[in-house]
Amino acid sequence: MVGERRPLAWLLVAVLLGCSTTHATQEPGPPPSGPALPVAPIGHQGRWLTDAEGRVLLIHGVNMVQKDAPYTPASAGFSDADAAWLATNGFLVVRVGILATGLMPTPGVVDTGYIQQVAATVSDLAQNGIYSLIDFHQDGFGPAVGSDGFPPWMTLTGDAGNDTDAGFPFYYEQNPALQQAFQSFWNDARDLDDAGLEDDYAAMFSAVATQLAGQPYVLGYDLFNEPWPGTTWSACLNDPGGCPTLDTGELGPAYAKAVSAIRAAGDHHLVFGEPFNLFNFGLSTTSMPLPGGDSNAGMSFHVYPLTPNQAAVGVGNAVSWSTSTGGALLNTEWGATESAETLVPESVALDSALVPWIFWSFCCELVPSLQEAPGGTNLVASTAAVLIQPYPLAVAGTPQQLTVDPTGETLSFTWSTAPVAGGSFATGTVTSFEVPALPYSGGYTATVTGGWITSAPCAPLLTVAAKPDADTVTVEVAPGGSCT
Repeated sequence: MVGERRPLAWLLVAVLLGCSTTHATQEPGPPPSGPALPVAPIGHQGRWLTDAEGRVLLIHGVNMVQKDAPYTPASAGFSDADAAWLATNGFLVVRVGILATGLMPTPGVVDTGYIQQVAATVSDLAQNGIYSLIDFHQDGFGPAVGSDGFPPWMTLTGDAGNDTDAGFPFYYEQNPALQQAFQSFWNDARDLDDAGLEDDYAAMFSAVATQLAGQPYVLGYDLFNEPWPGTTWSACLNDPGGCPTLDTGELGPAYAKAVSAIRAAGDHHLVFGEPFNLFNFGLSTTSMPLPGGDSNAGMSFHVYPLTPNQAAVGVGNAVSWSTSTGGALLNTEWGATESAETLVPESVALDSALVPWIFWSFCCELVPSLQEAPGGTNLVASTAAVLIQPYPLAVAGTPQQLTVDPTGETLSFTWSTAPVAGGSFATGTVTSFEVPALPYSGGYTATVTGGWITSAPCAPLLTVAAKPDADTVTVEVAPGGSCT
């Protein structure tokens, strides 16, 4: 695979930047067994994302969603240079936006050319060893009543007044037409092609899945960005238990149709449902069913707390949902700011809870312009300082504790050598860590308890194999050291 050749290139970059690694004093270990990077297809075991080797993935990534016509990352300027930069800096998943306005601009007719353009970006990311999460994106239902998403012909508002003066996110509460558009969707009302709205929604997924079913670097599908509960939304805000009746009566059936369409197209990638967007503030839980009751399903959730120190509450609610349903867990939005005061506690909350995450957004909170190559002046220093840090990527065992200090550029990670699916790993199976060169211009030191370092000094992809008699392994990374 292309991705398997990347560590050599990274090693050369690291040497040029003066990055160094000091290994702990230890007896020689066995040669590493198997690949360092994640191996497709990506599945799950309970809350944990897993690769084909059975290792847990704590993968990091960014969003790339173009909300203006023609609604593709490439049209915004996203290029192979951006993908290569992301891979070099430890971002191995991109949440790629698709919008119904591009997918089905006219009643009942899928634009296959649009899907092919999205697929080209997926292919470009794959060539750089990066996975794609396909995100069905909307904000405010669609441009007729909100910002982006569904085309006007699918926006059924009845006689509700359309208050277009209210902007994001206030239009959810203040625009009756927006609320009615969502309610019409949850009611599966008939639209201009005389099909139910949810049937057209499922048809879009069928078309996309038909194109992407065989793509190994597709992580899965995010079925609906930040859904709103319609005209009865206040029930979700006023009860700390959320709105369980709407979770099961609105989200459940819609997601089941989308999952059925994806599976009927022969696509077995992961599928993620999102709770109603009021969940994102950490003020309530969710009773969202496992999407489609599917064995390869989970939750995509966002972390936008009212205050940064409340981030852990929302993350905890998501973990509780996974515990009760057995579904996979993936954070797909957090941040949306350049402020380290907000970013640090949110990143710490996610890392401490051992949740893989995707930051919002590549442009423009991390890279100001897609018209220039990333780096230098075209990089938001405050954001990069928090995001570009070491982290465990593929874990040969069960994660137990992760501590990352973005300000001190240190990491401490402990895992059990027991696989999350049971059984055992082959001797020498590696746990890999992304250690991007950018924060370690003066070198880094890696020490291991219960294992051997199997990667070369200065490697931006640090690999560790557990000793045969070890029940747990701990790795610590800190700035400083030498390449000897």
